Amino acid sequence: MTVTDRRLAGEINDVALLDLTPLRSAEELAGITRISDVAIILVPESLMAAAVGIPMDDVAMVVPVPDGVEVRVHTGSLVMGGEALAGPGVEHATLLVTGTLILTSPVHKVAYRQIIVMGLVLAPSGSESALGAGLTRVTGSVDYYPYAEGQEVRVSTGQVRADGELFANPTGGPDDVLVVTGPVAKVGYRRVVVAGQMLAPRDSQRVLGPATAVKGQLVWYTGQPRFFVGKERFGRSFFELLDRPLTMALVGTFEIDPDVPPELLRDKVAEIVLVGKLIAPSQLVGVLQLLTTEKLGVITVAGDDHGQR
Repeated sequence: MTVTDRRLAGEINDVALLDLTPLRSAEELAGITRISDVAIILVPESLMAAAVGIPMDDVAMVVPVPDGVEVRVHTGSLVMGGEALAGPGVEHATLLVTGTLILTSPVHKVAYRQIIVMGLVLAPSGSESALGAGLTRVTGSVDYYPYAEGQEVRVSTGQVRADGELFANPTGGPDDVLVVTGPVAKVGYRRVVVAGQMLAPRDSQRVLGPATAVKGQLVWYTGQPRFFVGKERFGRSFFELLDRPLTMALVGTFEIDPDVPPELLRDKVAEIVLVGKLIAPSQLVGVLQLLTTEKLGVITVAGDDHGQR
């Protein structure tokens, strides 16, 4: 939310980014009675005293921005060469990234007035001095990967399903780096950097594990699971239709209906890998705990906000 109407009044809430940099006087802030549920507030430095006097609830960060500086906002994954941080016209700009900043070549100079990242910064080795001095604020981690001249950095975002051949990089070189910034349903055997969630076969843990840098969550599964991503509700008819025990990989929020008996779950489900939340009647929680071999999240009783297991 970038302020264009300077006659602000009342409460501002449920905004990921509140950009107040167009404002020029404390009087323009006087009508705001409260700010709540906002991740980042950008405020001109000259108005910081007035801004912090506004009642605030659940505001993650208030960032002072030099007066008159252009604010460049990127949400998601921003991929650029290291030289872009010293490009023309950036001396009077603030770069704000909400997500992942990925630099594909070494950083030798940072000319931005400010660089603020809410998430992961990934840069090649050799960038430590310039980038460390140039980053104004990072909520997350800053990581460096081995750099080789001519290497390719490939970025994949969103939900990805890939086999071992893709991760073997048959058309690339041994110094190439694959960056995955979203959940991975299935992977094979190649160096990979993950910002988010990754599900990988346990058989490839010995080869893939040492080459993987995970800035999020990593879960290993066995067999050939069926993947469910997002939100789903499972009823008795779903399990009755299965002709053999199923391994379920759940990424998201899922619910099991109360008409599913515990015996049916034990007969039809071989294993559960959970990244997220699984909601079930109390009589099924024990069985689900038994069947769940990997869990990054919670198994909770339906209707009980405090029944996390």
